[in-house]
Amino acid sequence: MSKKPVPSKKQAVSSTRSRYKTYVRKQRERLRKLVMLDTCPDSGEVKRRHFVAPESGKYRGKQIIKKQSNNSNKKLIQEIAA
Repeated sequence: MSKKPVPSKKQAVSSTRSRYKTYVRKQRERLRKLVMLDTCPDSGEVKRRHFVAPESGKYRGKQIIKKQSNNSNKKLIQEIAA
């Protein structure tokens, strides 16, 4: 017969690990609060503050990203597929 017939208790989670998890949770919450959303004055879409509007491609009233027309996209897809 073994020395310990009843299984021993599980080890507790170390305090270092639990402190680190608390730190990570607080950092995630802080980063979530940092993301500020604005509406673009030109297109009225919701975008991140100090970022280019994804649909219109404008930032502070200036056209930053040129949007491609639908015809050119179809040509690219056909070229890739063929």
